[in-house]
Amino acid sequence: MRSFSFRLFVLSLLVAPALVRGQAPAAPVAAEVFVVQPTPMAESIETVGTLRARESVDIVPELTKRLTRIAMKEGGSVEKDELLFLLDDADLVAEIAEIDARIKLAETNAARVETLLPQRAVSRQEYDFAKAELGIIQAQKATKEVALTKTRIRAPFGGKIGIRHVSEGALVEPKTVLTTLQDLSAIKVDFPLPERYAGDLRVGQKFTFTVAGNASVFEGEVAVIEPAADAATRSLRARGICKEPKGLLPGAFAEVSLQLDRIAQGFAIPSQAVVPSPRGHGVYLLRDGKAEFREIEIGIRSDVQVQVLRGLKEGDQLLITNLLRLRPGVPVQATSR
Repeated sequence: MRSFSFRLFVLSLLVAPALVRGQAPAAPVAAEVFVVQPTPMAESIETVGTLRARESVDIVPELTKRLTRIAMKEGGSVEKDELLFLLDDADLVAEIAEIDARIKLAETNAARVETLLPQRAVSRQEYDFAKAELGIIQAQKATKEVALTKTRIRAPFGGKIGIRHVSEGALVEPKTVLTTLQDLSAIKVDFPLPERYAGDLRVGQKFTFTVAGNASVFEGEVAVIEPAADAATRSLRARGICKEPKGLLPGAFAEVSLQLDRIAQGFAIPSQAVVPSPRGHGVYLLRDGKAEFREIEIGIRSDVQVQVLRGLKEGDQLLITNLLRLRPGVPVQATSR
Protein backbone atom coordinates (compact mmCIF):
# COMPACT_ATOMS: atom_id res chain seq x y z
CA MET A 1 0.00 0.00 0.00
CA ARG A 2 2.83 2.38 0.88
CA SER A 3 4.67 1.58 -2.39
CA PHE A 4 1.48 2.25 -4.36
CA SER A 5 1.12 5.72 -2.79
CA PHE A 6 4.73 6.58 -3.59
CA ARG A 7 4.30 5.57 -7.23
CA LEU A 8 1.15 7.73 -7.47
CA PHE A 9 3.03 10.77 -6.05
CA VAL A 10 5.86 10.37 -8.57
CA LEU A 11 3.37 10.02 -11.41
CA SER A 12 1.67 13.31 -10.37
CA LEU A 13 5.02 15.15 -10.48
CA LEU A 14 5.63 13.94 -14.01
CA VAL A 15 2.16 14.73 -15.30
CA ALA A 16 1.76 18.25 -13.74
CA PRO A 17 4.39 20.05 -15.89
CA ALA A 18 2.92 18.49 -18.98
CA LEU A 19 -0.50 19.88 -18.07
CA VAL A 20 1.00 23.34 -17.44
CA ARG A 21 2.80 23.26 -20.75
CA GLY A 22 -0.44 22.49 -22.45
CA GLN A 23 -2.24 25.67 -21.15
CA ALA A 24 -2.92 28.50 -23.65
CA PRO A 25 -0.76 31.65 -23.09
CA ALA A 26 -2.45 34.81 -21.66
CA ALA A 27 -3.96 37.15 -24.29
CA PRO A 28 -1.94 40.37 -24.78
CA VAL A 29 -3.33 43.62 -23.41
CA ALA A 30 -4.41 46.07 -26.11
CA ALA A 31 -2.95 49.54 -25.48
CA GLU A 32 -2.47 52.70 -27.52
CA VAL A 33 1.11 53.82 -28.16
CA PHE A 34 2.51 57.35 -28.07
CA VAL A 35 5.95 57.91 -29.62
CA VAL A 36 8.05 60.24 -27.46
CA GLN A 37 9.36 63.35 -29.27
CA PRO A 38 11.04 66.53 -27.98
CA THR A 39 8.27 69.09 -27.41
CA PRO A 40 8.52 72.65 -26.01
CA MET A 41 5.93 73.59 -23.37
CA ALA A 42 4.81 77.02 -22.24
CA GLU A 43 4.68 77.30 -18.47
CA SER A 44 1.30 78.16 -16.96
CA ILE A 45 0.77 79.48 -13.43
CA GLU A 46 -2.41 79.10 -11.40
CA THR A 47 -3.12 81.62 -8.64
CA VAL A 48 -6.05 83.39 -6.96
CA GLY A 49 -7.04 87.03 -7.07
CA THR A 50 -9.59 89.63 -6.03
CA LEU A 51 -11.76 91.72 -8.32
CA ARG A 52 -11.86 95.47 -7.84
CA ALA A 53 -13.73 98.28 -9.58
CA ARG A 54 -11.86 100.42 -12.08
CA GLU A 55 -12.46 103.33 -9.70
CA SER A 56 -14.16 103.23 -6.30
CA VAL A 57 -14.80 105.95 -3.71
CA ASP A 58 -16.83 106.65 -0.60
CA ILE A 59 -18.80 109.87 -1.07
CA VAL A 60 -18.34 112.05 2.03
CA PRO A 61 -18.95 115.77 2.69
CA GLU A 62 -16.07 118.18 3.34
CA LEU A 63 -18.16 120.41 5.62
CA THR A 64 -20.28 119.84 8.71
CA LYS A 65 -23.72 120.95 7.55
CA ARG A 66 -27.30 119.82 7.20
CA LEU A 67 -28.24 117.79 4.12
CA THR A 68 -30.97 119.68 2.27
CA ARG A 69 -31.32 117.73 -0.98
CA ILE A 70 -30.55 114.30 -2.43
CA ALA A 71 -30.17 114.69 -6.19
CA MET A 72 -29.15 111.15 -7.13
CA LYS A 73 -31.00 107.82 -7.18
CA GLU A 74 -29.38 105.02 -5.22
CA GLY A 75 -28.38 102.13 -7.47
CA GLY A 76 -28.46 104.40 -10.52
CA SER A 77 -25.76 105.55 -12.91
CA VAL A 78 -24.29 109.06 -12.88
CA GLU A 79 -21.95 111.06 -15.09
CA LYS A 80 -18.79 112.86 -14.02
CA ASP A 81 -19.54 116.12 -12.12
CA GLU A 82 -23.24 115.27 -11.81
CA LEU A 83 -24.82 116.70 -8.63
CA LEU A 84 -25.36 114.03 -5.95
CA PHE A 85 -26.12 115.92 -2.71
CA LEU A 86 -26.76 119.52 -1.69
CA LEU A 87 -25.84 120.85 1.74
CA ASP A 88 -27.32 123.89 3.50
CA ASP A 89 -25.58 126.95 2.01
CA ALA A 90 -27.73 129.80 3.38
CA ASP A 91 -25.02 131.12 5.72
CA LEU A 92 -22.37 131.08 2.99
CA VAL A 93 -24.62 132.85 0.51
CA ALA A 94 -25.33 135.57 3.11
CA GLU A 95 -21.64 135.97 3.93
CA ILE A 96 -20.76 136.33 0.25
CA ALA A 97 -23.46 138.99 -0.17
CA GLU A 98 -21.97 140.90 2.77
CA ILE A 99 -18.48 140.61 1.29
CA ASP A 100 -19.75 141.87 -2.07
CA ALA A 101 -21.00 145.04 -0.34
CA ARG A 102 -17.63 145.48 1.34
CA ILE A 103 -15.85 144.99 -1.97
CA LYS A 104 -17.99 147.66 -3.61
CA LEU A 105 -17.14 150.11 -0.83
CA ALA A 106 -13.44 149.23 -0.96
CA GLU A 107 -13.36 149.66 -4.74
CA THR A 108 -14.94 153.12 -4.43
CA ASN A 109 -12.45 154.10 -1.76
CA ALA A 110 -9.48 152.79 -3.76
CA ALA A 111 -10.60 154.70 -6.86
CA ARG A 112 -10.97 157.96 -4.90
CA VAL A 113 -7.54 157.59 -3.28
CA GLU A 114 -5.98 156.80 -6.66
CA THR A 115 -7.49 160.07 -8.04
CA LEU A 116 -6.20 162.14 -5.13
CA LEU A 117 -2.69 160.65 -5.11
CA PRO A 118 -1.34 162.72 -8.10
CA GLN A 119 -2.61 165.86 -6.39
CA ARG A 120 -0.81 164.83 -3.20
CA ALA A 121 -4.09 165.16 -1.33
CA VAL A 122 -3.41 161.73 0.20
CA SER A 123 -0.19 159.99 1.13
CA ARG A 124 1.30 157.03 -0.69
CA GLN A 125 0.71 154.99 2.44
CA GLU A 126 -3.03 155.73 2.37
CA TYR A 127 -3.11 154.67 -1.28
CA ASP A 128 -1.31 151.39 -0.56
CA PHE A 129 -3.61 150.70 2.38
CA ALA A 130 -6.76 151.18 0.25
CA LYS A 131 -5.44 148.82 -2.43
CA ALA A 132 -4.44 146.19 0.15
CA GLU A 133 -7.82 146.36 1.88
CA LEU A 134 -9.59 145.73 -1.44
CA GLY A 135 -7.34 142.71 -2.14
CA ILE A 136 -7.97 141.23 1.33
CA ILE A 137 -11.74 141.48 0.95
CA GLN A 138 -11.61 139.90 -2.51
CA ALA A 139 -9.54 137.01 -1.09
CA GLN A 140 -12.14 136.54 1.65
CA LYS A 141 -14.83 136.25 -1.01
CA ALA A 142 -12.80 133.64 -2.93
CA THR A 143 -12.46 131.59 0.28
CA LYS A 144 -16.21 131.66 0.89
CA GLU A 145 -16.90 130.73 -2.75
CA VAL A 146 -14.70 127.64 -2.38
CA ALA A 147 -16.68 126.67 0.72
CA LEU A 148 -19.89 127.26 -1.23
CA THR A 149 -18.82 124.83 -3.97
CA LYS A 150 -18.25 122.18 -1.26
CA THR A 151 -21.97 122.33 -0.37
CA ARG A 152 -22.65 120.84 -3.81
CA ILE A 153 -21.31 117.28 -3.72
CA ARG A 154 -20.69 116.02 -7.25
CA ALA A 155 -19.57 112.73 -8.78
CA PRO A 156 -15.77 112.68 -9.21
CA PHE A 157 -16.19 110.23 -12.12
CA GLY A 158 -18.93 108.43 -13.96
CA GLY A 159 -20.18 105.19 -12.48
CA LYS A 160 -22.85 103.42 -10.47
CA ILE A 161 -24.17 104.68 -7.15
CA GLY A 162 -24.42 102.28 -4.21
CA ILE A 163 -26.74 102.26 -1.21
CA ARG A 164 -27.58 105.67 0.32
CA HIS A 165 -26.78 105.91 4.05
CA VAL A 166 -28.40 109.25 4.93
CA SER A 167 -31.70 111.08 4.53
CA GLU A 168 -32.55 114.70 3.82
CA GLY A 169 -32.36 116.81 6.98
CA ALA A 170 -29.50 114.80 8.50
CA LEU A 171 -26.55 116.68 9.98
CA VAL A 172 -23.48 115.31 8.20
CA GLU A 173 -19.77 115.77 8.76
CA PRO A 174 -16.57 114.82 6.92
CA LYS A 175 -16.52 111.29 8.40
CA THR A 176 -20.11 110.56 7.31
CA VAL A 177 -20.28 108.18 4.32
CA LEU A 178 -23.23 109.33 2.23
CA THR A 179 -22.98 106.58 -0.42
CA THR A 180 -20.43 104.81 -2.62
CA LEU A 181 -19.56 105.25 -6.28
CA GLN A 182 -18.11 102.45 -8.45
CA ASP A 183 -16.84 102.69 -12.01
CA LEU A 184 -17.61 99.24 -13.47
CA SER A 185 -16.67 100.00 -17.07
CA ALA A 186 -13.63 97.79 -16.44
CA ILE A 187 -12.58 95.45 -13.63
CA LYS A 188 -9.18 95.25 -11.95
CA VAL A 189 -7.84 91.83 -10.96
CA ASP A 190 -5.23 91.86 -8.16
CA PHE A 191 -3.26 88.63 -7.76
CA PRO A 192 0.06 87.44 -6.24
CA LEU A 193 2.81 85.40 -7.93
CA PRO A 194 5.86 83.67 -6.41
CA GLU A 195 8.87 85.97 -6.60
CA ARG A 196 10.78 83.49 -8.80
CA TYR A 197 8.53 84.54 -11.68
CA ALA A 198 9.49 88.22 -11.42
CA GLY A 199 11.62 88.00 -14.57
CA ASP A 200 8.87 86.31 -16.58
CA LEU A 201 6.03 88.72 -15.83
CA ARG A 202 5.58 91.81 -18.00
CA VAL A 203 3.04 94.57 -18.56
CA GLY A 204 0.65 93.70 -21.38
CA GLN A 205 0.77 89.96 -20.71
CA LYS A 206 -2.55 88.17 -21.23
CA PHE A 207 -4.25 86.01 -18.61
CA THR A 208 -7.60 84.31 -18.04
CA PHE A 209 -9.71 83.99 -14.92
CA THR A 210 -12.98 82.54 -13.68
CA VAL A 211 -15.30 83.44 -10.80
CA ALA A 212 -17.69 81.33 -8.77
CA GLY A 213 -21.21 81.10 -10.13
CA ASN A 214 -20.23 82.16 -13.65
CA ALA A 215 -19.31 79.61 -16.31
CA SER A 216 -17.60 82.19 -18.53
CA VAL A 217 -13.83 82.43 -18.88
CA PHE A 218 -12.77 86.08 -18.76
CA GLU A 219 -9.66 87.57 -20.30
CA GLY A 220 -7.43 90.25 -18.83
CA GLU A 221 -4.14 92.02 -19.41
CA VAL A 222 -1.41 92.79 -16.86
CA ALA A 223 -1.39 96.56 -16.29
CA VAL A 224 0.77 97.09 -13.19
CA ILE A 225 3.51 95.05 -11.50
CA GLU A 226 4.53 95.91 -7.95
CA PRO A 227 8.23 96.89 -8.08
CA ALA A 228 9.03 95.08 -4.80
CA ALA A 229 8.25 91.63 -3.44
CA ASP A 230 6.26 91.22 -0.23
CA ALA A 231 8.79 90.40 2.50
CA ALA A 232 6.28 88.33 4.50
CA THR A 233 4.96 86.11 1.71
CA ARG A 234 7.88 86.34 -0.77
CA SER A 235 5.37 87.04 -3.50
CA LEU A 236 5.03 89.63 -6.21
CA ARG A 237 1.74 91.48 -6.62
CA ALA A 238 0.32 92.27 -10.02
CA ARG A 239 -2.81 94.03 -11.24
CA GLY A 240 -4.61 93.18 -14.45
CA ILE A 241 -7.47 94.87 -16.29
CA CYS A 242 -10.52 93.14 -17.74
CA LYS A 243 -12.07 95.51 -20.28
CA GLU A 244 -15.22 93.41 -20.76
CA PRO A 245 -16.46 92.69 -17.22
CA LYS A 246 -19.87 91.32 -18.34
CA GLY A 247 -21.52 91.54 -14.93
CA LEU A 248 -18.45 90.95 -12.74
CA LEU A 249 -18.66 92.52 -9.29
CA PRO A 250 -15.87 94.09 -7.19
CA GLY A 251 -14.77 92.01 -4.22
CA ALA A 252 -15.36 88.66 -5.92
CA PHE A 253 -12.82 85.81 -5.71
CA ALA A 254 -11.08 84.91 -8.97
CA GLU A 255 -9.06 81.88 -10.09
CA VAL A 256 -6.35 83.24 -12.37
CA SER A 257 -4.39 81.34 -15.01
CA LEU A 258 -1.31 83.08 -16.44
CA GLN A 259 0.79 81.62 -19.25
CA LEU A 260 4.37 82.82 -19.13
CA ASP A 261 6.52 83.56 -22.14
CA ARG A 262 9.08 81.08 -20.84
CA ILE A 263 9.27 77.95 -23.06
CA ALA A 264 10.56 74.83 -21.33
CA GLN A 265 12.32 72.13 -23.38
CA GLY A 266 11.87 68.42 -22.81
CA PHE A 267 9.47 65.64 -23.69
CA ALA A 268 5.76 66.44 -23.46
CA ILE A 269 3.66 63.30 -22.96
CA PRO A 270 -0.08 62.81 -22.36
CA SER A 271 -0.86 63.30 -18.68
CA GLN A 272 -2.93 60.10 -18.66
CA ALA A 273 0.24 58.05 -19.21
CA VAL A 274 1.78 58.99 -15.85
CA VAL A 275 1.19 56.54 -12.99
CA PRO A 276 2.28 56.71 -9.33
CA SER A 277 5.44 54.87 -8.29
CA PRO A 278 7.26 54.30 -4.99
CA ARG A 279 9.75 57.01 -6.01
CA GLY A 280 7.22 59.46 -7.44
CA HIS A 281 6.08 58.94 -11.02
CA GLY A 282 6.51 56.38 -13.76
CA VAL A 283 5.25 55.24 -17.16
CA TYR A 284 4.86 52.00 -19.10
CA LEU A 285 6.86 51.53 -22.30
CA LEU A 286 6.43 48.96 -25.05
CA ARG A 287 9.65 46.93 -25.28
CA ASP A 288 9.88 43.74 -27.41
CA GLY A 289 6.12 43.28 -27.32
CA LYS A 290 5.90 43.54 -23.52
CA ALA A 291 5.25 46.26 -20.94
CA GLU A 292 8.26 47.77 -19.22
CA PHE A 293 7.93 50.13 -16.24
CA ARG A 294 10.16 53.21 -16.21
CA GLU A 295 10.69 55.77 -13.42
CA ILE A 296 10.54 59.40 -14.63
CA GLU A 297 11.03 62.92 -13.30
CA ILE A 298 8.35 65.39 -14.31
CA GLY A 299 8.35 69.18 -14.65
CA ILE A 300 5.60 71.44 -15.94
CA ARG A 301 2.06 70.03 -15.91
CA SER A 302 -1.06 71.11 -17.77
CA ASP A 303 -4.52 69.59 -18.08
CA VAL A 304 -3.46 67.37 -20.99
CA GLN A 305 0.35 67.24 -20.96
CA VAL A 306 3.23 66.55 -18.61
CA GLN A 307 6.83 67.59 -19.18
CA VAL A 308 9.35 64.75 -18.60
CA LEU A 309 12.78 65.94 -17.52
CA ARG A 310 14.47 62.57 -17.05
CA GLY A 311 13.69 58.90 -17.73
CA LEU A 312 12.70 58.96 -21.41
CA LYS A 313 14.48 59.36 -24.72
CA GLU A 314 13.32 60.26 -28.19
CA GLY A 315 11.55 57.42 -29.97
CA ASP A 316 10.41 55.55 -26.83
CA GLN A 317 7.01 53.92 -27.31
CA LEU A 318 4.78 55.03 -24.45
CA LEU A 319 1.66 53.08 -23.47
CA ILE A 320 -1.22 55.43 -22.66
CA THR A 321 -4.36 53.26 -22.31
CA ASN A 322 -5.36 50.18 -20.31
CA LEU A 323 -2.78 51.12 -17.69
CA LEU A 324 -4.64 49.35 -14.86
CA ARG A 325 -4.13 46.02 -16.64
CA LEU A 326 -0.44 46.53 -17.29
CA ARG A 327 2.35 44.99 -15.25
CA PRO A 328 6.05 44.65 -16.08
CA GLY A 329 6.46 41.78 -18.57
CA VAL A 330 2.79 41.60 -19.59
CA PRO A 331 2.38 41.04 -23.37
CA VAL A 332 0.99 44.10 -25.15
CA GLN A 333 -0.80 44.48 -28.46
CA ALA A 334 -0.10 48.00 -29.77
CA THR A 335 -3.06 49.85 -31.26
CA SER A 336 -3.22 53.16 -33.12
CA ARG A 337 -4.71 56.27 -31.54
